[in-house]
Amino acid sequence: MRGVRKEKQRHSLLLVSCTAALFLTGCTSYQARPLQENSMLLKNLPELQYTIEKKQSAGLLQQHEINPADGLDLTETAIIAVLNNPDLQAERAKQKVAGAQLFAAGLLPDPQLTANLDFPTGDTIGTVNAWGLGLGYDIIPLITRQARIDAEQQVQNQVNLSLLWKEWQVMQQARSLAIRSTLELNRLELLHKTRELYLHRYDNSSKALKAGDITLDVNGTDLTAVLDTCSQINKLEQAHNETRHQLSLVLGLAPNIDLQFTLPPEPDLLSREAVEKGLETIQQRRPDLLALQAGYRSQEAKVRTAILSQFPSLSIGISRTKDTGALYTTGFGISLNLPIFSGGKGAIAIERATREQLQQEYQARLSQTLTDVNRLLELQEIIDAQQALLKKYLPQLQIIVEKTREAYKNSDIDALTFFNMEYTWVLKRLEEIALEQAQWENSLALQVMLALPGEDCLPVVKYSGEEFAAKKSVQ
Repeated sequence: MRGVRKEKQRHSLLLVSCTAALFLTGCTSYQARPLQENSMLLKNLPELQYTIEKKQSAGLLQQHEINPADGLDLTETAIIAVLNNPDLQAERAKQKVAGAQLFAAGLLPDPQLTANLDFPTGDTIGTVNAWGLGLGYDIIPLITRQARIDAEQQVQNQVNLSLLWKEWQVMQQARSLAIRSTLELNRLELLHKTRELYLHRYDNSSKALKAGDITLDVNGTDLTAVLDTCSQINKLEQAHNETRHQLSLVLGLAPNIDLQFTLPPEPDLLSREAVEKGLETIQQRRPDLLALQAGYRSQEAKVRTAILSQFPSLSIGISRTKDTGALYTTGFGISLNLPIFSGGKGAIAIERATREQLQQEYQARLSQTLTDVNRLLELQEIIDAQQALLKKYLPQLQIIVEKTREAYKNSDIDALTFFNMEYTWVLKRLEEIALEQAQWENSLALQVMLALPGEDCLPVVKYSGEEFAAKKSVQ
């Protein structure tokens, strides 16, 4: 008798073990992945040679060759930034997380298997070992499944649109820094030429002072001009060093790579009518606003999920048992959670409050957008008026300075008067370049604020339903 019991006991344990092994075969194994500690910055110019392909609506393939050896225009600069920017590469990893969350939301809940063995003790005459097997299933996850899928789909849309908005911002930053770097070099070139002129004049006046041909105040004025110009060069060199390194990081390049940029003669300014027209449909076009809309729709689905989850939690199951009296039974069970005290009201309140928060955030972002666009438009008009004033009077001042230079050589005008006039022309010329830079940066910012990136949208057409490819050019 004992041998029969032990044999049955072994059979029961074997059944449980085989069932557990069957379910474990579907588990994913762990594999370690060491942290990559090397930098992602590109270190060689050949690594920046790309061919950008965009399929247009007519089916034609538009190509854009990128080769930094012949200088980068603003479109090429924007494309390199989108492809190589380290922060964007990290942001793209969030797309995989959102995809995994959507995959998880669509999975069906697993059934629950229960098993038990009971061994009689004490007076065991006429008894046998008891066992039981049960299979249960929670119904509520099936009811909320579609709502959870809808929520995660909108989350994935939000992540994609947020990435697109970050790409546009990186494009603007890269182009602005390229413009700033180029115009800073133009200002440095002007200051270096001015310093050479002042140094040459100071050397001549120093010799004339020793010969007794001029007075000390003339020589002191020339020295002051040299020192003032050196101070401006020093400050601008520090600023340009900061700009150059920021640009290298935005483009994903090692700091030792020296790039040349080619700029159009002047930016294309948007008219007030074009800006007002763009504002009418900005909610349907600007990626960050679309991302917030997707986030709000995701929260709507979460509210619906919370409401569906308030219904009594229902689990059903079947069981097969054998008691100690060797009696076999088959049963059916229902587990019902009674929503008397909580009933999911707390979760519903939280989701509804979150939905209201997202509504307020969207309206705040929209208000900020309207204010920013109006500010940039007015600044564009202010800078344009200032540029027009300099363009009108600066050439006339240059002619006067050239005439007074001859008068200064002939000692027909004192040194301080001539220096002030010439130095004023240099300062106004520097101001003209600074205004050009400000207008460029303001114009680019206004385009992005209105979600009008122009031809520089080539790197991100994959989010607008068009085909896009970027590949390394054949060396």
